[in-house]
Amino acid sequence: MQLISFLPKPLFTLTIALFAIRVSAQNSPYNVELPWQAKPVIHTYNSEALKQADAVYLNDTRIIEYKFVEKDVFEFQRNYKLVKVVNDKGIEMFNKIYVPIYKNTVLEDVKARTILPNGNVQVLPEDKIKEVEEEGVRYKLFALEGVEKGAEIEYAYTVKKSPDFFGTEIFQSTAVPCEKANFLLAYPSTVVFDAKGFNGFTVTKDTLIDKTRYITGTSSLIKEISDTKYANPRPYMQRVDYKLSYNANLGKDVEINTWKEFSKRAYNNFTTLDDKENKALDKFIGTLNLAVYGTDEAKIMYIENFIKQGFNIDDELARGNSMDIKTILESHNASNDGITRLMTNLFQKIGIKFQIVFPSVRDELPLDEELANWNRIEKTLLYFPQTGKYISPASKICRYPFVPPFEAATRGLFLKEITIGNLKTAVGTFGDIEMEPFDKHAVNMEEEVRFNSSLDTLFIKNKQILLGYGAYGYRPIYNFLPKDKQDEVNKEIIKNAGKSTDITNIKVENSDFASFNSNKPLTIYGDITTTDLLENAGNKVLLKVGEMLGNQVQMYQEKPRVIPADLEFPHVLDRTIKITIPEGYSVKNLNDLNMDISFKKDGIVTMGFISKYTLNGNVLDVIINETYHEVNYPLEQFEDFKKVINAAADFNKVVLVLEKK
Repeated sequence: MQLISFLPKPLFTLTIALFAIRVSAQNSPYNVELPWQAKPVIHTYNSEALKQADAVYLNDTRIIEYKFVEKDVFEFQRNYKLVKVVNDKGIEMFNKIYVPIYKNTVLEDVKARTILPNGNVQVLPEDKIKEVEEEGVRYKLFALEGVEKGAEIEYAYTVKKSPDFFGTEIFQSTAVPCEKANFLLAYPSTVVFDAKGFNGFTVTKDTLIDKTRYITGTSSLIKEISDTKYANPRPYMQRVDYKLSYNANLGKDVEINTWKEFSKRAYNNFTTLDDKENKALDKFIGTLNLAVYGTDEAKIMYIENFIKQGFNIDDELARGNSMDIKTILESHNASNDGITRLMTNLFQKIGIKFQIVFPSVRDELPLDEELANWNRIEKTLLYFPQTGKYISPASKICRYPFVPPFEAATRGLFLKEITIGNLKTAVGTFGDIEMEPFDKHAVNMEEEVRFNSSLDTLFIKNKQILLGYGAYGYRPIYNFLPKDKQDEVNKEIIKNAGKSTDITNIKVENSDFASFNSNKPLTIYGDITTTDLLENAGNKVLLKVGEMLGNQVQMYQEKPRVIPADLEFPHVLDRTIKITIPEGYSVKNLNDLNMDISFKKDGIVTMGFISKYTLNGNVLDVIINETYHEVNYPLEQFEDFKKVINAAADFNKVVLVLEKK
C-alpha cells in the first residue's frame, strides 16, 4: 500500500529502548548464524510425499535479528537454502537464482555453491554473481553451471536494512516442496515481539536467555500447493507473521502496534485537513451541482464518477504532494491514498456518512484479527451504512456498488467514527464485506443459427450479455483502448462462439463505467459466418452445437486437491441457442442435449450445469443454465464442483446429427 507509507513509523522509542542493551547472549542454544558448513556433503531424503517433485528444498532457514551496528539499530534477514534438483525440470528451475535487491537495503555475505552427486563441490566465484535489472527490479543473479540430476544447490545471503517491526515469512510455494523449514527471530530483552504460525507452521512462545529474546518456528515435509485451476494458493500457504508488541519504556502491559492504534492513526491521516486543504476543498464543492441529486446514493454515484473521470489516479505518484488535497485539486493527479483522502473529506463535508474499510484480499494473504500486521494492509474501501454498499476510491474501473471482486466476500477492518468531546476519532472492528448477490453477475449469451442453402455454412447472430462482475474485465477495453484495438478485441470475444473471424455488424452497448451503477448489461453483438462448426457426412450434416459455448475449462486429470475451489465471483451463465433446422431434415440425437449435473443446499442450487431443449416445428431451442452460487467451495465439495466444470466441457463435445427425413 501506501497507507503504511504515510502513517508515522511505529514507536520509534524502540530504538531508545534498544540503546540500553547491546550485548548478545553468549551461551545461547539458539544460533543466529546460518548453517553453512565448511565441508558440505551430499544428502538423501526418503520422504515418499516429496519423491515426485522436480526439486526439493532440503533446508530453508530464515533468521531475523535486530541488533546494533555502532549507534544505529538494523534488521538483519539471513537466508539459507539447500536444494536438491531431481530431474531436468528441477535443474532448469534452479540453475539461475535471482535474489531481489530492494531499495534502502544492503546485501551481504552472498555466496553459492553446487555439490555434485559424486561429492565434488563447485563454489560460484564472486565475479559470476551478477547484478541485473528486470522489469524495474534489481537482482543478484547466480548463474550456476554444470548442475546435474541429484546435485544440490546451496546458497545464502544476508539483507541489512532499517528495522521494520512487522514481518511475514512464507515457507510454502506452488512449485517446490520443502523437507525442513526453520525460522528464528532474535531481539533485545527490552522489547517483545508476537509471532503466529499459519496452515501448519509451528511457532513457539518467546524465550529469554541472558539479554536476548528468541522466537522459533519450524515445519517439515511441506508439500507444494499446486497452482491449479480455480485456486488462490497464497492464503493457504504455511507462513509466520510477527510484529513488535511491547516496549519496556511503555510498560509490560501496554500493547503497541494494535489494530486499535492503527485504526486511530489511519482515520486521522485520511480525514484531517490543514487550512489550505479545507479552503481548496470548499471551493471545489462549490463547483459541483449537488443540489440536483436528491438522495445520498445519487450523490455518491455522481461524485465517484466525476472524480474518476476527471482525475488521474496513479500510485506511482505516492511521493511528493500526491496526497495533499490542494495539490490534487490543482493538478488532477493523485495516488491511491490521495484520491481516498479527497473522497473521504468530500463526503464528510457534504454530510454523507461513511466508514473507511481495509479489506482482506481473497487471493492474497489475509488480515489476521489477532496479530495486527500493519504491512498486510493493501487496499481501501468506503462503506456507506445508509445503503449497505461500497466504493473502491482508487479503482479506475469499478463503480458503486461494485468493488474489485477479490476485495468482496471477505473480512475487513471497519473504522467507525466516534466523538469524544471535541475530538473525532475511530474504533476499528472486523466485519464481513458482502459481495453483490450472485444473480447480479452473469456471462450470458443468445444465438440465432441458420444454415445456407447448401448446408455448408452457418450464419449466427451472436449476442453476449455481461452483468456485474461478468463485465468487470471487459469495460476497460471500451474506455482505455483506441477504436481499432476495440474492434480487434470484439472479434476475439465473438469468434469464440463461432470459430470464425468472419464477423460483421459489431455493436456494443452500455460500455461506460457508469453503467455499473444500475448494472446495465454490457452487451456485445456480432454476426458470424462460419464453416468450422459443420461437417457433411453423406446424407447427414454434423452440427458442433457444443462448441458454440466457446472453449470450456476441463478438470479431468488433476493432482489431488489440497485447497478449496475459489472463484473470482459467483455468477450465472444462461445461454440460449435458437437453431432453424433446414427443411427436410430432422435431428437424430436430441437427447444428447439433456444434461443435469447440479447440487443443492437447503433447496437452492449452489452449483450446477443444466441443459435441455424444446423443438417447435423446425425451430430447436437449446437452453443452458450454469450456476456458481458461492465464491468458495470447500474440499469436501470439490469433487462435486469438478463434475459441474467437466459437465460444461462435456457439453462442448456435443455434435447434433441432422439427417434427411
